[in-house]
Amino acid sequence: MNKDLKLIEDRQRETAIFGSVLSLLGWDQLTYMPKKGAESRAEQVSQLSELIHQKVTDDNFYHALLRLKKSKSLSKKEALMVKKLLKGIEKSRKLPEEFVKEMSKVTSLSYMAWEKAREKNDFKIFQHHLEKVVELKRKECNYIKEPDHPYNSLLDSYEEGMTVEKLKPIFEKLKKDLKILINKIKDTEHYKKQTPLSLEVPVEQQRELCHDLMKRIGLTEDRSRLDLSIHPFTQTAGINDVRLTTNFRKSPLFSFESTIHESGHALYELNLPEKDAYNILGSAVSLGIHESQSRFWENMVGKSRPFWNFYYSQFKKISKLDITEEQLYNGINFVKPSLIRIESDEVTYCMHVILRFEIELGLIEGTIKVKDLPKVWNKKMEELLGIIPKNDVEGVLQDMHWSQGAIGYFPTYALGSIYASQLFEQLTKEKKGIEKQIDKGDFSEISKWLKLKIHQHGNTLLPEELIKKACKKGLDVDTYVSYLNYKYSKIYGFKK
Repeated sequence: MNKDLKLIEDRQRETAIFGSVLSLLGWDQLTYMPKKGAESRAEQVSQLSELIHQKVTDDNFYHALLRLKKSKSLSKKEALMVKKLLKGIEKSRKLPEEFVKEMSKVTSLSYMAWEKAREKNDFKIFQHHLEKVVELKRKECNYIKEPDHPYNSLLDSYEEGMTVEKLKPIFEKLKKDLKILINKIKDTEHYKKQTPLSLEVPVEQQRELCHDLMKRIGLTEDRSRLDLSIHPFTQTAGINDVRLTTNFRKSPLFSFESTIHESGHALYELNLPEKDAYNILGSAVSLGIHESQSRFWENMVGKSRPFWNFYYSQFKKISKLDITEEQLYNGINFVKPSLIRIESDEVTYCMHVILRFEIELGLIEGTIKVKDLPKVWNKKMEELLGIIPKNDVEGVLQDMHWSQGAIGYFPTYALGSIYASQLFEQLTKEKKGIEKQIDKGDFSEISKWLKLKIHQHGNTLLPEELIKKACKKGLDVDTYVSYLNYKYSKIYGFKK
């Protein structure tokens, strides 16, 4: 084997293993770590992050890649690997080691401050920490200097190829179309008379339902596990080791929906090509595509009529409610603007994402100050959804993302919803009897189809290229809006 190629492959394996350890530390911090372990954990994360940064920005590694870039003997796959690695490394090499170390330490402490601020319902406890995070993210943009807009460097980290110039018109159209749809729904008699479902199920029975759901999707206990956290998430800790979390509340719907959502993420991770597990080409293509997998399972499958044809009897039995299948289905697809993103309905969800995108742009451009966030947040909530949070926990403190420096992440949730609708449209074209299988609680064909169309490709295509290959067209907002209009016109009885 070419000496440079061997160095590249060995280094990728090494950093992937270190990354798995970092991932495991992060999972532990959000689940089982004692609170007083925060400062020590921040040091651990900081040191390990610095070590990984050193490994990937090392001159020997970089120059080996430059030599390989000029080589005529590489296979198509090897050349793609080199191209992708160089893009990431050239970006990383622009960030000083001290900056990377500081960012890791600041975000680790910032998360703990966010937790405390939520407990006390006081944004000011978190404000100073978030100011530091935003300051560092603006520095990062300055170091990288992406063309056209500083936010592009952050966005590209999560959704390669996406830019502010592309995203703004997509979100403007989506915002306009969703406002029209929300108003159509609000004008119906169904909306005016509807009442939310009130279900109460003991935690142990909720847990059993969640495990049953995971198993049907294709997650086995020898490759995955389910734990608790404030904010449900999925973390990959190694090959055949994916950790999911959920949160149990009185109503089983929150834990059930968050579990099916996180199961979509987990299945994607477990179905990535194992032969490339220590290779950049074996990773997920983007967070937008990742989110498409979770939103596909949560909404297109988990809120569909066939799905609830199957689960109706179980829910009726454990909730001990005298409720018809139609009432349960309508209740699960209940539309009403709400304050909390992860509790919002399918129709209004993307409005929450657009709000965060607009705020992030302002923070990076410097037109919005961290100290003004509660006020800005409330104003935008009123503009987009017609409601105002009563306190910080209902508003600006609800998400952990900014505490961890994940600015540029939120748009991928909406992109994922759009991609998911396109995948669902294509699935129903290719698998004519799929709804009958869902009706029986058999999701195996869906899992196989997603593996074939999305998972097995790893990181060999750009997000939009992958969607175009799977769905015969690129990113298409109209498919998403049409899906929502069709589904909710049936539920609420308005004309499409």
